[in-house]
Amino acid sequence: MLRPTKTALIFADGKLGVGFGHISRCTALKEQLEAQGFKTELLDSALLETFTFQTLYDLIAIDSYVLPLDSYILATKHTRNCLFFDDTLRLDYPQGIIINNAKGVESEKYKVKYPNHTLLLGDAYTLIQSAFKHQTPPKLKPILKHCLITLGGEDILKLNTPLAYALLNTFPHFQIHCITKDSNILPKGIIPHYNLSPKAMAQCIASMDFCICACGQNLREILSCGIPAIALEVADNQSANLESYKSCTLNIPKAYALPKERITQQVIDFVKSYQNLALRQAHQNIAQALLKRKNLWQSALQNLLK
Repeated sequence: MLRPTKTALIFADGKLGVGFGHISRCTALKEQLEAQGFKTELLDSALLETFTFQTLYDLIAIDSYVLPLDSYILATKHTRNCLFFDDTLRLDYPQGIIINNAKGVESEKYKVKYPNHTLLLGDAYTLIQSAFKHQTPPKLKPILKHCLITLGGEDILKLNTPLAYALLNTFPHFQIHCITKDSNILPKGIIPHYNLSPKAMAQCIASMDFCICACGQNLREILSCGIPAIALEVADNQSANLESYKSCTLNIPKAYALPKERITQQVIDFVKSYQNLALRQAHQNIAQALLKRKNLWQSALQNLLK
């Protein structure tokens, strides 16, 4: 007799979020679940409160920085298991599994606040889509030329334009790409991208000499592709992730608290530092070593969702 297919729903910030990191790591979770035989659907978290639940699901996962506690309580009524992503100890979540997969997560704080929850903490639970994991790290070129700016879907600090101008003025030979919803605000000569598939995004990243990015999920993806990164902490919930990869990036902590002019100048100084091939190679090697640590997702899901 065939065993019934397990079912899962994943709700992730898209329209309500500040970027694409939620969707990206939840797509990676979807890949993990489907590899274990789950029938899985990924939806925008904005749909949770009006969603028509068809059955009692084996798992509902929520990755949101904005949904209220009531939304989490609603989800628990329609599932056997709940999994909640949390980077900031944001809410008093109902019973379930809480994940923070940053290497630098302060585990004791989670144990104190959530003593009755199952906790998946640390970089052993990193989620990266297969399109990025399967990129072969390139041999880095001696001369910098190709640069990608990717600061989240909303670019919440509005840095795309000043960074693009500063790079063009300082390094006129660069070919600069930018992930942006609004290409009209970019200076002439910048190559815009938007709404790329994971495969296309991975290929775009892999073709760069370095990237300028926020410290969310995209940082993991860039480093997984083997590309050096200048990382900006554009929101306070990115601090643990920045700490995780501090040793293999040039980075600006608490960029959200700094004036744009200071951030721009720091980025230009970092680009000059990255003209040193040996530094980029060292960062590439450290990042690859960090990302190749044992991943516990498969065993965790098997144990938790029996």
